[in-house]
Amino acid sequence: MPNRGSFKRIVIVAYRLPFKLVRKRDHYTAVQNSGGLVSAILSLAEKVTGHDFNNISKKVVWVGKGDNDPSEYIGHKEIDDYFEIKPVIIPDYINDKFYGGFCNDLIWPLFHYFPFLAVFDNSYYENYIKANRLFLDELSKVIQPGDFIWVHDYQLFLLPGMIREFFPDIGIAFFLHIPFPSYEIFRILPRTWKETLLKGMLGADLIGFHTNDYTQHFIKSVRRCLGCETTLNTIHFEGRICLADTFPIGINYSKFHDNIYTPETGKHLVKLRKQIKKHILIFSVDRLDYTKGFLQRLNAYELFLKKHKTYRGKVIFNMVIVPSRDNILRYQEMKKEIEATVGRINGQFSTLDWRPIIYQYKSLKFNEMVALYHSSDIALITPMRDGMNLVAKEYVASQHENPGVLILSEMAGAAAELGEAILVNPTDVEEVADAIYRALKMTSKEKIEKIERMQSRLREYDVFSWARDVFGSIKKVKIEQDNLKIKYFNLHIEKEITNAFKKARNAILIFDYDGTLVPIQRFPDEAVPEDKTLKLIETFAQKNKVVIVSGREQKFLERWFSSQQVYLIAEHGAFTKIPGGRWISETELDNTWKDLLYPIMQRYVKRCKGSFIEEKSASLCWHYRNADVELSDLRAIELREEINEVLSSNLWLQIIEGHKVIEVKKSGYNKGTGAKKLLGNEKYDFILAIGDDKTDEELFAALPSEAYTIKVGKESSGARYNIQKQSGVMSFLNGLL
Repeated sequence: MPNRGSFKRIVIVAYRLPFKLVRKRDHYTAVQNSGGLVSAILSLAEKVTGHDFNNISKKVVWVGKGDNDPSEYIGHKEIDDYFEIKPVIIPDYINDKFYGGFCNDLIWPLFHYFPFLAVFDNSYYENYIKANRLFLDELSKVIQPGDFIWVHDYQLFLLPGMIREFFPDIGIAFFLHIPFPSYEIFRILPRTWKETLLKGMLGADLIGFHTNDYTQHFIKSVRRCLGCETTLNTIHFEGRICLADTFPIGINYSKFHDNIYTPETGKHLVKLRKQIKKHILIFSVDRLDYTKGFLQRLNAYELFLKKHKTYRGKVIFNMVIVPSRDNILRYQEMKKEIEATVGRINGQFSTLDWRPIIYQYKSLKFNEMVALYHSSDIALITPMRDGMNLVAKEYVASQHENPGVLILSEMAGAAAELGEAILVNPTDVEEVADAIYRALKMTSKEKIEKIERMQSRLREYDVFSWARDVFGSIKKVKIEQDNLKIKYFNLHIEKEITNAFKKARNAILIFDYDGTLVPIQRFPDEAVPEDKTLKLIETFAQKNKVVIVSGREQKFLERWFSSQQVYLIAEHGAFTKIPGGRWISETELDNTWKDLLYPIMQRYVKRCKGSFIEEKSASLCWHYRNADVELSDLRAIELREEINEVLSSNLWLQIIEGHKVIEVKKSGYNKGTGAKKLLGNEKYDFILAIGDDKTDEELFAALPSEAYTIKVGKESSGARYNIQKQSGVMSFLNGLL
């Protein structure tokens, strides 16, 4: 992406195209595919091509599975106005095992917490890879410099990584529209499969989810399966960073809210009112799928009718099921069971002039749907698990005077935003039955207040806000990636710094200790400075301000540098000392928290031969440099996760990671805060800082932009330059003199 995060075109990649071509006599008609993604992107495309979105004037390019020749998608106004369609042809023998197998018989049930329905078949996995490569082949013909590639959903987990391999600088986002499960569920996948899926997703610069829970589940899985380092929502992977974040998809609010006034919707409203007469109308609309909880919902409605006899003859439940995968035996059986349950309830409670359930197995047109939303007194949206559920949002947006009540499953992603709804556990039949009664008894004032609050939220964060949020976030990530690109030290840079140092009248030099002034050793006590290093520091300190900022304890630093005119910062900023002065504590030394964490670390010492604990004045460290590499890396991930669980209720503590060490300390101070304090308000015309550790990133970030900051090692960094080895530091410093 040129110009630090700018982009020229949007390229959407999803399993389905937004339109399918239906043959009518001698020509094709373009029919919109169902689904929240299609509706959302259609609304977005109108804004983009209407010159009203991020100054993009070109059509949205959409790459997806198609069964027709590319030329046949041209000449349809509903397509040509907004899209360039690029169909991907997937042979049936691949698609059956890719989409029907890996996607819908494994990923779908597993990610929706139905692991007992998951089918593990190696041929499914092999064809999943083949299908993702077919998408890559088509994309390779399409991608242009400056494109933003937006990959969608679980069918294409591998695609971002594949694109990254061939287009390393392109801007890529991946968005998952279904739940990302907890690590305990995700880990059920075979090791190779789950690692491949995660690496594919991490090919993107930005990975988006509907809720924070899904985001955190993903980050934890990345840490546990791949051992990646993470800082909040930033993931470090293969020398680059990517961001995992939460972007709850919105709807085109005004499209639903204002449509009630159109003549077409008006016709459906009149028709509905004649049909329902004075009955109270409850509705639900779902795609045919076992995740929707149809039988539990019907059983809850039946229980409501049993418990509240006065509502018999007054309430109608309109249950609409949209056809989906009904050529599959499991879905056919589910449909039969639903219909049998509907028949049983209707048979039990119906009278000559009243049926408690109206069952419809069909798709509804847009105006018909809006009329149903507007006319319904209660929306009963109770899936067992749902990534988002836009029906709940559409229902809220369609309310006007005399609004209805939304009953919503707490297992739906939308529950995180629609807290004013009556939230229920869909498996608790009695709770859902009571929720129906509670909704019917709710006062008009309470209904209005709840709907208005939810409408305000949906209006402010609509589908366009959602897209802008994604675009804005990926731009920030690309800028951050540019800032972290490695620029290795060379003779030209060395000469520039040396000349600047020679001209300086007031210079400050800031050095990390381990890995910078001395090589990393097997045990901390073995890392002692050589005489020539001490002499070098002493020479610098005669005419310049020299600061040594380290994770080491006070007594260690004092042992080697107390005789020199050197400023000392110990334990990552917990203690500071000026030449000739005393140590000053920068934090309150209440170490009762160590009693909680020490036994945990001790357990990992026993589980990982060669590791050991170092206790400092203000922190606890678990070192694993001398342990078996594979085992210690795994134990480090486990320990980090266990400590994170403990720290979730102790926000004043934090984990910091160094070279083969996990350290826990109080938050509120670091190497950066320590250095800034010593800098004070004094004006320096030369600032140099060198460090090799992750903790030194806070030091680099705290210094002004004109400072010369140098990272020791090959990792990406916030420092301006990288020196590959510690020996190069000493060579450079000797040259500086």
